[in-house]
Amino acid sequence: MRKLFALYVAVFLCGSVEAQFYKQHENDKLKFYGTLDLRNSVVFEENLAFYGAKLGFGNKRVRFGLGYHELSKSIVNFFIQKDPFSPVSFDEKYFSYRHVSLYVDPILIQNPRWELLLPIHVGIGPIKAFFYDASGAEQQVISKEFVPSFTVSIKANYRIFKWFGITAGFGDNFVFLDDSQFGKEFNTVFYSFGVKLFFDEFGKFVKDKEYRKKYLFKFDFIDE
Repeated sequence: MRKLFALYVAVFLCGSVEAQFYKQHENDKLKFYGTLDLRNSVVFEENLAFYGAKLGFGNKRVRFGLGYHELSKSIVNFFIQKDPFSPVSFDEKYFSYRHVSLYVDPILIQNPRWELLLPIHVGIGPIKAFFYDASGAEQQVISKEFVPSFTVSIKANYRIFKWFGITAGFGDNFVFLDDSQFGKEFNTVFYSFGVKLFFDEFGKFVKDKEYRKKYLFKFDFIDE
C-alpha cells in the first residue's frame, strides 16, 4: 500500500508539472545537465551513503536523463561473551547495491537563489550480500542481478555563489526484492545534505572571462 501511494503521488505531481511545462514554456530550450547525487540511508542499523551521478537534459521546468548509484559496504558485528575471560567474537558481512535509473526532476520552484525539485527515479540493478565462514570460504546471503527499484523524494538547493551552494532533501526508496529482512532494509527513508556545485556555471566561466571575473566570488549576484 505504501508503494502504491508513493507511486500515485509521484505520477500525479509529475503529470501536473509536465502539463504546466508544455503549456506555458514551449519555447524553453533543453540544455545538457549533469550533477553528483549523494544520499544517506540507515541500512542494517548503519548510516550508509549512496554515491551517484546524473546526466541528461533540462531547462527551467524539468530535467531528465540517466542516473547511476552505488552502495558498497561491509558491516562488522561484535559479540561479547558472558564469560569476561572469553575473547570477543565478530562476524563481517559484505553487501552492495548498484542500479542504473531513468530519472525525471520536475522543478517546482526556481529563482536565482532557491530551487525546489521533485526527483523521481525508476531503476534496476544487482544486489549482493556474502560473508566468509571460518574456513575462509565465501558464503552468499543473497545474489540478485535484476532488482527493480523506485525512488521519490523532494530536494532543495540554495546558491551561495552562482556556482556553489548547499543542498538538503529526503525521500523514500522502494526495492522490489522480497519480504525478507534483507529486502526490508533497503525499503528505507533516506536523506541528503551537503554542498552542491552547479556545473552549468563552470561552462560559462570557461567561455566568458568577464562573466568569471564578475560572478566567481560574488555573494549578492541577485541584487543587480
